[in-house]
Amino acid sequence: MFFVMFILVLIGGALRYLRRIIHERYRHPQTLAFFHPFCEGGGGGERVLFQAIDTLLNAEKRSRRRFDRIIIYSKATDSTIEDVLNNVRKRFQIELIQNFDNSDRVKIELVQLRSVWLLDPKNYPRFTLILQSIAEIVVGFEAMYKFLPEVFIDTTGCPFTLPVFAWLGGCNVACYVHYPTITAQMFGRVSEGKAMYNNADFIAKNKYLTFAKLWYYRIFAYLYRFCGFAAEVIMTNGSWTTEHIKMLWPGKPVMVYPPVDVHLYEKGAKIRNKSPAIILSVGQIRPEKNHKLQIEVFQLLKQSNVNVTLTIAGGCRNDEDNQRLENLKNYAAELNVEKYIDWKINITNEELRELNNTALIGIHTMIEEHFGIAVVESISAGCIMVAHNSGGPKYDIIKEGITGYLADTAEGYAKCIKNIIDSSDVELQKMRDEAIQDVEIFSVKNFSDNFLKALNELK
Repeated sequence: MFFVMFILVLIGGALRYLRRIIHERYRHPQTLAFFHPFCEGGGGGERVLFQAIDTLLNAEKRSRRRFDRIIIYSKATDSTIEDVLNNVRKRFQIELIQNFDNSDRVKIELVQLRSVWLLDPKNYPRFTLILQSIAEIVVGFEAMYKFLPEVFIDTTGCPFTLPVFAWLGGCNVACYVHYPTITAQMFGRVSEGKAMYNNADFIAKNKYLTFAKLWYYRIFAYLYRFCGFAAEVIMTNGSWTTEHIKMLWPGKPVMVYPPVDVHLYEKGAKIRNKSPAIILSVGQIRPEKNHKLQIEVFQLLKQSNVNVTLTIAGGCRNDEDNQRLENLKNYAAELNVEKYIDWKINITNEELRELNNTALIGIHTMIEEHFGIAVVESISAGCIMVAHNSGGPKYDIIKEGITGYLADTAEGYAKCIKNIIDSSDVELQKMRDEAIQDVEIFSVKNFSDNFLKALNELK
């Protein structure tokens, strides 16, 4: 026993010595690095990343630290930082100006990582969680080797990079958690034998495999908790994520709602057509978005002779998404509603704004949505929202019957939509006004203020 303790102390001392050497020789003072390998994506996570950078560029005296350089760890790409920032301006209307002639200007740089391909879950059809976590450590080591910052922030959901930078690199470490890697719901689905995207059908039907998977989840949850000890500041994107992180990680998470351009649409009375009433769905064509439920809701409405059309505005990223889209179209044909559904795939921001400006009703069916940026955007445009009775829409965004509706079955959704169509324009405008006022809390200004406040807690 004494020998084991001696070895552990020796290893601990060696690691501390190694960290001091790495920290003193290779750390770049007054630098902050964001770990966001897929920074060229156009989703909500990228909006958080670049709005955070914009906040730091304009922080002035509100920030306790001054940074000369801001680094983004990205996948290997042919794009330059100028290309990335131009796309950010077009996609998010965030102007991040690079001026290398001005020595006082903070410089934004890409550090490209060759090993990012290891993070793709498609590489690991079995034991995905644990193998992806090992991949995060490998990619984290490459990132630290190429550039060691003073402050490291993970904004993409790779928690196993945190110990690498905190305990070996000696950095001040923070993270912005969009979605916990493991949740109580994942345990629940496995223990109840539910076949879903995180629980294969052959496992759900076998009690021995179910038992083994539950133990696998328990072991992983302990490893995940270990990562939480490495973060000095933990930011979460909403109440649902906050409660899960409280259960899984030590420390006290700080809720920083993601930035939404809630002032993009004009205020004032909005009269939308009720015959036909346009129902708008906005979301990537991914299994968790639960588009099949939307089609089932729509079938119920058509069977009840409700005069509605459904517009599904979604994004397809790859061949799998395209195949999923074809499957959804075939499902709509099976239910005899395909001619009433308008599919808008990979549309521009301007086209999406026009859809939000004309739809009467917004529909969102993802179970346990961690926040719901698309929900907030549709509300700010004047859509009356019907969302799933869980996650961010339930806990942060919608007050049932006051600023929108919540449902969890096809019948429940159909009933809510009928209520909206049967309501008077005055009643709908009152709900609209309440909802638009409520979503002010998700403004860019509030995000910037709360992000800086959290970051100032770093030692």
